[in-house]
Amino acid sequence: MNKLLIAAAAVGASFAAGSALAQSSFPYTCSNIDFAYSASNQATLKAMCLRTDGTANATALALQGISNQNGILTKGSGASTFQQSCGSIRITNAGPNVTLSAYCRTISGSSNSTSLSLDGISNQNGNLSY
Repeated sequence: MNKLLIAAAAVGASFAAGSALAQSSFPYTCSNIDFAYSASNQATLKAMCLRTDGTANATALALQGISNQNGILTKGSGASTFQQSCGSIRITNAGPNVTLSAYCRTISGSSNSTSLSLDGISNQNGNLSY
């Protein structure tokens, strides 16, 4: 395994060892990170992630507990529902800082630009995991 991959895995492991609210570590060993709808219309994070043997794996993770509260993305529990009232949904990342952004409907019917940090997601041998 090359030294860069080993270093990236070590950095990712150090972030994954933190609390559930730790920054996400998967961007160090994943690429093509994007938002998608699953077949059952769930909000999904998809990526191409490296396994420990260095091979790539297409993976997806259902985003959990994210809702639209009057035009603001908020984190809670259960299945995500924000995708039912938000549009222009995108995922951006800069190192461990992974952000979900969207324009979400308010109670008055207007649209609000909002974002939420996606923390605590890691690459577990090629698979995205909380």
